[in-house]
Amino acid sequence: MHQPPPGLYARLGAMLALEYFVFGTWKPTMGLVMSQNGLGDKIGLVFIFAAIAAMLSPLFVGALADRFFPAQKVFGVLHLAGGTLLVLMPQAIVNRQGALFVLLLFAFMLFFQPTQAMPNSISFAHLQGRTHVFPYLRALGTGSWIIAGIVVGQGGLSAHPAIFYIAAAVSFALGLYSFSLPSTPPLSKGRGFRPLDMIGAGAFPLFKRRTFAVLIACILLTFIPASTYNDYGATYLDAAGVHNVASIMSIGQAAEFVVMLLLPRLLVKFGFRKILVTGALTWILRCVLFLTLTHGQVWLAVTVVALHGVTTDFFMVTIYMYVDRMVAPALRSQAQALVFFFQLGVGSLLGAVAASSIYNSVIGNATTSDLSDWQPIWLVAAAAAVLNALLMVFFLGKDDPGQEQHGEAETGSEDAPRAADAPNPAQASAAVGGSPEGNEGEAGTPADSGGSTATPHC
Repeated sequence: MHQPPPGLYARLGAMLALEYFVFGTWKPTMGLVMSQNGLGDKIGLVFIFAAIAAMLSPLFVGALADRFFPAQKVFGVLHLAGGTLLVLMPQAIVNRQGALFVLLLFAFMLFFQPTQAMPNSISFAHLQGRTHVFPYLRALGTGSWIIAGIVVGQGGLSAHPAIFYIAAAVSFALGLYSFSLPSTPPLSKGRGFRPLDMIGAGAFPLFKRRTFAVLIACILLTFIPASTYNDYGATYLDAAGVHNVASIMSIGQAAEFVVMLLLPRLLVKFGFRKILVTGALTWILRCVLFLTLTHGQVWLAVTVVALHGVTTDFFMVTIYMYVDRMVAPALRSQAQALVFFFQLGVGSLLGAVAASSIYNSVIGNATTSDLSDWQPIWLVAAAAAVLNALLMVFFLGKDDPGQEQHGEAETGSEDAPRAADAPNPAQASAAVGGSPEGNEGEAGTPADSGGSTATPHC
């Protein structure tokens, strides 16, 4: 194995750090910004269109990046275009032009969504087998997200449209910086292109297996509480009297980082099923704590946000790893693309529709709200979390998936996975390193199909 070029790790780390700074600047408190500027009834619509963008962007942008142009150049162009759209958003919010803002955000997400996984693809292309390095590079992304939250929160901008200007500036910087990155030729140049492969259609036979079908059903149920938290969590914390909401929300990413480091050994000790069930049960706990939160209980708010580490890594991230070990190597990229499609696409869409319909009926455009107004929202989220946990406890395969399973996965066997050794810490660490927003590398990626395995912060 050749030595990496001087400065390679620093260059890749800077790319990941800037990518997640952009996301961490606007995403956590966008709902709060909208609610404080008379656009509360459009919050759900924004996230609905974001989910649609997640389903559409791999079909177009992913194909271009994977088959025709060097990845780092596509990455740069996407961020320059995204930065241009971000600059236009604050004025639309200030003028309360809700329809315009929704359209701008939708267009932005079409450009931004593919960039969540592209840094992982670029990194792995140049690490040349040094996958053990990637978790450390990816940690810079999580750290950068945390710093972005602190900057926004301590700067008193949690509810201010200026967050989009900050994101735009960093997006422009990253766009220009991307052209200096090492050249990454298109991985699938010259291969045949089938649009449905971009969403993992080749893995549809997996639905014949009970375990896979249960996992997809659990994803859809989980995204009801997940979308409620992602879309309205910051607004709820503000209503509860929590100051510097962006800084408080960054505690969730800090917890996610810690849990990410622990997850490989926890999987070895407890196995996939117990970890997944624990993640599902934690969603119930999180919703119950939100229901019991009273005005000014900052310590409880911090606790609820900190549970983000378990709800994301024990459930969303672990599902990618579980599926990776469930299927044959030839089917992994399609299976991961299909999971991505149901998480950030279908799941986010259904969750956003459910959460927004309740929010708009009880709160809507009000810039202030009583915590009692929120009870129906969290009760529905809790009910979905309970159904998800029951489905997982009683219908998920009793054993961890294993490599000897791959033949059954391809033929669509309905048998539950047979017992297998859990991943060793090194393997799991490399796999987890690609999450929380992009799970690539040894965990199996749809790199050859232009898909993405980006995992939402939930």
